[in-house]
Amino acid sequence: MNKVKVPSSYDCIGSIAILKFPQETKLREKKKIAEKLLGERKNIKTVVEKIEKVKGRLRTFKTRYLAGEKTKETIHKESGCLFKLDVDKTYFSPRLSGERLEVAKKIKKKDKVLVMFSGVAPYSIVIGKVSKPRKVVGVEINRVASRYARENVKLNKLDNVVVLQGDVKKIVPELAKKEKFDKIVMPRPQLKESFLDLAFKVCKKNSEIYYYDFGRDVSGILEKIYKESKKTRNKIEISKVKKAGEIAPYKYRWRIDIRILN
Repeated sequence: MNKVKVPSSYDCIGSIAILKFPQETKLREKKKIAEKLLGERKNIKTVVEKIEKVKGRLRTFKTRYLAGEKTKETIHKESGCLFKLDVDKTYFSPRLSGERLEVAKKIKKKDKVLVMFSGVAPYSIVIGKVSKPRKVVGVEINRVASRYARENVKLNKLDNVVVLQGDVKKIVPELAKKEKFDKIVMPRPQLKESFLDLAFKVCKKNSEIYYYDFGRDVSGILEKIYKESKKTRNKIEISKVKKAGEIAPYKYRWRIDIRILN
């Protein structure tokens, strides 16, 4: 008789473990594994399986309940911050915790920060709490994520973080009429558009953009960035290129740090 073996790698968001299984795995076996995981890890209260890839601008995916408490809502702790969210209705990657903290440490107290595609506000809140800049504005199209983001701002007792719900294509040009930002964080979804033209609208001299993109290598991404900057007549300098995680075999998340020179 085969022993029940828990997968060595899975995501844990708050008290919810998210497992992935080979296609041929039977539901009965999945449930046995889920029960075993609950017994081994006391911090896990719910086990679900991911049954759909992350897709669309809302970056959501579906999960199937396997064991434990019947809920998809949890509170995740990271870098001294709390994030309440629903794993099916909002995008949140616990694997980016180190990345969020690294970006936060680049922010100064005098800075005004814009976070595009801000989700339930992990970047906004870590930046707001760790670096204490004068203002952080997060923009998110997903209404559910925006509702959680506002709740998370209160949960973390922050008065320097603002959440704006809506499309960055509409909101950022309106922001550009009123103010410019020192730092722009772009944890963008995997879409064809770069949205850099929007970021450039709210920049000033020495503004920095932390831009995320996806691909096997970074050369095509850098080419795209220079092409966008030329189109909008922005002189830029690439100050750092970082491989920020593997999202599939030979496909990586890249962070490119861009400084505005004019």
